[in-house]
Amino acid sequence: MDKRILLSSHYFPCISYFACLVSSNKSVIDFGEHFIKQSYRNRCLIYSANGVLPLSIPVVKNGKTPMNEVGLDINSDWKTLHWRAIRSAYNSSPFFEFYSDDLKEVFFTEYASLVEFNSCLLLHICNEIGISIRFETSSVYIDPKNTDLDLRVLLNPKSKYDIALDFPRYIQIFEGKHGFIENLSILDLLFHEGPETLSYLKRLDLNL
Repeated sequence: MDKRILLSSHYFPCISYFACLVSSNKSVIDFGEHFIKQSYRNRCLIYSANGVLPLSIPVVKNGKTPMNEVGLDINSDWKTLHWRAIRSAYNSSPFFEFYSDDLKEVFFTEYASLVEFNSCLLLHICNEIGISIRFETSSVYIDPKNTDLDLRVLLNPKSKYDIALDFPRYIQIFEGKHGFIENLSILDLLFHEGPETLSYLKRLDLNL
């Protein structure tokens, strides 16, 4: 893909997000855009025994706050709750034990802001998957006119628009109960597919 794509900072991004990083020659993550509630910026979707489970980070902000000024709520033990949910969902998956210790260390490190937390998780997972880092960040809002493809609005948990035409099935431990669920957090793909995660991302036919 020759297009430059514009992305938001996401919490454990969805599979489509990573497919964009793999396919794009240049991706820019906008830290200067305003925080949007109920979006992937502080939310991810995992596959629990009861189906899709959203995990939302409580944040600290004032009104329309740029992403790079959004803080993490330190008055609630959300990290413990989120990690407990992740472990419960994926402890029986083939590759959870292989990746979980290093991921847990990054996850429980203290961070000054939401974008710092999201970025450290993103870099760690890219390294685990084997993705060469090919994205930049911007501390100021980027006008859509100055980019080839703006995915900041399209990639959100309430959108029915899939940027990938097709998500090939892979085995999910709870699909016997709820069927195959596509485009969840990258954690779902990583813990189920392990070293094959990058190959899966490369197979996605992006509709961009």
